[in-house]
Amino acid sequence: MKLTSFLKKADIYLDQKCPLLILFIIIIVLRLPNFFEPYWYGDEAIYLTLGNALRNGGSLYTTIIDHKTPLIYYLAMVPNQFYFRILNLVWMLFTTTFFFEFAKKLFKKELPAFIASLILVVLTTLPWLEGNIPNGELFVMGFVMLGAVLFSKSSVFTNLFKKEMIFKYGWQDTALLVGAGFMMGLGILTKVPAILDVAAFLSIFWLILTNSFFDTSSSFSKLKKTFAYLLNRGIFFVIGLVLPILASIVYFVAKGHGQDYLDYGLLYNFRYSQSWPVDLGDHLINFAFSMTGKTIILFAMFILISLNNEHLKKRFQFISLYFIFTLYSVLLSSRPYPHYFIQMVPAFALLLTDALISLKEIKKKKFLQSAKSLIMTIGLFALTLFVMISFGFRPYSTSKYYKQFFKYATLKMSKEEYENSFDATIKDNREVTKFIKETGIKKMFIWGTNPLLYAQSQTIPTSRFTVSFHIKDFKDQDRTFAQIEKEEPKLIIVMRNEDQSFPKLEEYLAKYYLANDQYSTMTLYLRQ
Repeated sequence: MKLTSFLKKADIYLDQKCPLLILFIIIIVLRLPNFFEPYWYGDEAIYLTLGNALRNGGSLYTTIIDHKTPLIYYLAMVPNQFYFRILNLVWMLFTTTFFFEFAKKLFKKELPAFIASLILVVLTTLPWLEGNIPNGELFVMGFVMLGAVLFSKSSVFTNLFKKEMIFKYGWQDTALLVGAGFMMGLGILTKVPAILDVAAFLSIFWLILTNSFFDTSSSFSKLKKTFAYLLNRGIFFVIGLVLPILASIVYFVAKGHGQDYLDYGLLYNFRYSQSWPVDLGDHLINFAFSMTGKTIILFAMFILISLNNEHLKKRFQFISLYFIFTLYSVLLSSRPYPHYFIQMVPAFALLLTDALISLKEIKKKKFLQSAKSLIMTIGLFALTLFVMISFGFRPYSTSKYYKQFFKYATLKMSKEEYENSFDATIKDNREVTKFIKETGIKKMFIWGTNPLLYAQSQTIPTSRFTVSFHIKDFKDQDRTFAQIEKEEPKLIIVMRNEDQSFPKLEEYLAKYYLANDQYSTMTLYLRQ
């Protein structure tokens, strides 16, 4: 009897969790090839290199530097790439769960929530947008989605869909808003563009306020009460948001690295967003893609959507604002990197699902609101497509990725052939890593761009930076050379594709080093 009762309960539980189980199976199956990839992806290698340096006593933003906020590097303090991929898999299982729960709150039904989640899973797992790699955007998404779930349980989110306001101030509601803000603050500490995800949720306060303002039945006293309520709830949300950021500042100041954190972890992101020149062949289009132009367009679309209360559903207003904020975020640096578009995926999945619902409602004669939502959705998708075409966006091939893995899995391709198919440096890096481990080298310097070798060999750079383009960008050649002179690394590597000379380094190599091995992609210099 006990066994029968247990099996019945297990069956009911599995029925309830069936949508999530299907999504989990898809994620796990599609991510299987991830665990057989070599070290080939630059950003992942930089994260792992910094993580290794931190594990070995390095100081972030002082002795080892990259320009993102700190959490991604602490997450990368895992033993190697395999563990980072495991972390990414588990993270995405949780992220998908949070998104599914949030989508259920938004759509009120399980089927549309499942459809939206399936879209999310496909676009964040397949190689099209580099979703198969542990990119910062995926880790940001986990924090943001957990924050979204907490926010969706608050009275503010409930009031977005209510005609009659519920003025709830209890400690539980406060805790939910602080918790939601805190999680999104952690998202910002993983990658700064998460600020635009936060802006989407802050827009909910604005939507409620404008709805009350344009409601003819609302008295002035009720409007005042609504404003006071939203201000109170908003303050607690912002407190939660600011807490982890303030804690990070206190942490780095206490370690004596406050200025470095400010320079490289926070302020550099503003410089980075404006450092990529854009010339699309037309003055008007160039202006539209400038920081001023993008901001004007964002503001105009925000006003158009948020003030159109009578003819747009509140759900669509929120989702479309979420979409345009994340589109703006993708365009911040004007770079056509596929993984930047990952930040848009949750909003895109929700917007596409909402469009499918609108289509269904139009067939049922619920015409006006649904038709307007559908037309605006088509406009937003067309705008995104225009952006992708203008930037020369090219998604990564999914068919090639899985075909190559299938050949390897069925023994039609050797391990070396499979690994070498990812990048031209893989073969040389494999051989050099073997040499590094045999000679016991722990620190070295690479002039050029090959963070993959640092990560694979688990060596620490004799420089604050992992790649030459950061050394050149920050004009750090003199400081880098002084560090090389002081530490006298046993091994210095010069990449053959590095197009800028480093005269002091060249003189130093000629005086103290011998060219030990020459590979097709690099030359190794051993100290005499």
